[in-house]
Amino acid sequence: MHTNLLFARVISQRLGVATRRIYSCSSHYVGVTTARFCIAQTLPLRDYSRRRISTKSNQKSADLPRRTCWRCKHQTSQTSLFCDNKKCATIQPVGGDVSYFDILLSGKPPSFEIDTGELRRNFLRLQQTVHPDSYSQKERAEHSLAEAQSSWINHAYSTLKDPLPRAQYLLKLHGSEIGEEDQITDPELLMEVMDTREDIEMAQSDEQMADIKRNNDAKTVAVIKDLGAAFDSGDTSRAKQLTNHLQYLYRVSQAVHAWEPGKPVVISH
Repeated sequence: MHTNLLFARVISQRLGVATRRIYSCSSHYVGVTTARFCIAQTLPLRDYSRRRISTKSNQKSADLPRRTCWRCKHQTSQTSLFCDNKKCATIQPVGGDVSYFDILLSGKPPSFEIDTGELRRNFLRLQQTVHPDSYSQKERAEHSLAEAQSSWINHAYSTLKDPLPRAQYLLKLHGSEIGEEDQITDPELLMEVMDTREDIEMAQSDEQMADIKRNNDAKTVAVIKDLGAAFDSGDTSRAKQLTNHLQYLYRVSQAVHAWEPGKPVVISH
């Protein structure tokens, strides 16, 4: 225990991070991992309320403040996975003000409408670049940073590739999140929830469930389209309502896949 803490303190000093910022490891934390410790650099689910943005923002990644390379002290872009000093080129922690769009979509302004093909290509390229196996012979600090980078990129990709977590992430970037208090209150939607639950519970055949699935899929496509329009127009309030609706439609889809005749149906709202 003493040895691990000492090592974490040494690494934190090299990275210019206070020892008090050592947290217990979790898949939600991104930072330098060592033994049972993580030196937190960024949190994928961190509070974005201080960094409210517009989806129409023209801010470029180059406009982000630069940070100092932990090894050579060269000023390096926050969006660079490696030190900008080519003689150093050491892997870096993820910059604190960097969004998933900055890394996986080449710094394009955050938007609900994205090129999923480009997202996938960039993800595979970056994962190959920072894969921890490539750092197995490097010093411990670099290997730990590669693990952190890889974890962050994985989380970023899983968030952006799917419409629901992408919408939830964009809301966080706008300083708005869906909490437990944000349950469905629209009377028409509440009626839809109850009707759908009853339809699933009363279904007796795969054919009936296929009809329910087709209906739910069509609603999902429509809501996703409306979400794109809401985010594009900057209507965060409307986007939040639609994200809540989409969350419910996803739960219906899960209930459809889990359906068994006579089995109770749970669709939370």
